[in-house]
Amino acid sequence: MAYSVDNIIPVNVIIGAAGLGYADFSTAFVFADPSDLEAVEQDSVLLTEGGEKIETEDGKAITVNAFPVTLRGIEFPVDTYRDYSGVTELGADFPTASEIYRIATRYFAQIPRPSTLTVWMKNAEDDGLIATVNKAAEAAWRYSYFFKSEDSSDENLLLLSDWSDAAGHPVWYTNTQDEVIDQNVKDDIVSMLAKKGNRHMFAGWRAQEAVDIDPSQAYSMVQVAATFAKFRPNGLNTAITAEYQVLPGVDGDELKTSHYNALKAKKAVFFTPIELAGQTDTSRVINSVSMSSYGEFIDDVINIDVLKNHLQVDGYNYIANVGTKRPLTPKGYGGLLNVLTGTLKRFYNNGVLGEGTFTDEETGEEKTSAFGFVILSREEDVLSLTKAQRKKREFPPTKILVILARAGHVAELNVTVE
Repeated sequence: MAYSVDNIIPVNVIIGAAGLGYADFSTAFVFADPSDLEAVEQDSVLLTEGGEKIETEDGKAITVNAFPVTLRGIEFPVDTYRDYSGVTELGADFPTASEIYRIATRYFAQIPRPSTLTVWMKNAEDDGLIATVNKAAEAAWRYSYFFKSEDSSDENLLLLSDWSDAAGHPVWYTNTQDEVIDQNVKDDIVSMLAKKGNRHMFAGWRAQEAVDIDPSQAYSMVQVAATFAKFRPNGLNTAITAEYQVLPGVDGDELKTSHYNALKAKKAVFFTPIELAGQTDTSRVINSVSMSSYGEFIDDVINIDVLKNHLQVDGYNYIANVGTKRPLTPKGYGGLLNVLTGTLKRFYNNGVLGEGTFTDEETGEEKTSAFGFVILSREEDVLSLTKAQRKKREFPPTKILVILARAGHVAELNVTVE
């Protein structure tokens, strides 16, 4: 046998782990009941070999629970979910008159269209809606959560509002009650949600007259959620604001000034055409604010969620995917800071972050950040770790300041005529 080249040029193949991927923030859950399927099989009665009913001691027939069945005749068990790529596919399972189909109509009507909508089949034995959403959240990660009007009781909405922030999932709700547009009413559900101030609770308003004509209008906020499908975090200038978005198929409500002011005060999104000198623009999304106590718009909340996810994924992949180790040295920590710098520059490029001023916490001077972020930590900070921190193998806490680019919604023009 000839002398093997492996003795001269040994090659060691190291295959790197795939690591974590970024979350898809264009995904959404909608929650269905078995009754939303017209082809729900009735529970079957147990029979003896002779065909007689098997009964309990008190004379009641013993039945076997049947799974819900779609229009195609396929079982859709409770506590399970399915992804749908459009209304055609979903309509093969759900009747066109069902609330689930109406929600899907609004979601997939947006341009560009979201890729999927996930339906979760509720279990009637669940201990309330929060138990149901927790099941769904544990089974699969979807960013937005949609609910049928019948599930949007005041009690459920107040619970979901707190849950949305605790879980980090937006809840999109459309109200149709006349009391919401009354400035003198302060105890309606939208006012109560505004007082709670949860960041991930997004509420809008539509006139009941519009819903009576087209029942899918009761889910107009679902289509606002769909507008964010055009945001591509790895793209260039893809960040959006929900304000002034055009929603195909959503006709606006023409209201009185007091109504508009009531909706603004209650942090409710509304949909209306814009008029000037007899000319009317198409219906637009107006007052796209979150219920947040921090005065945030909907896109502020979503952008921060996406940025957080990318920072976590990139930081994790830097530490975990090296195959060897990242040392607790200035070089090792400096590598992490470089990775995070790249992440933040990506969010400057996509339009989430923007040039702005900040106050230097060390000097008190006002400075300008050209790329919308400042990493205040330095690689030599790792030298200040305590022995306990080094034993725990912890990098120093990294301090980052970010400046959101946000969006201009209003422009005052001061014209001087001589």
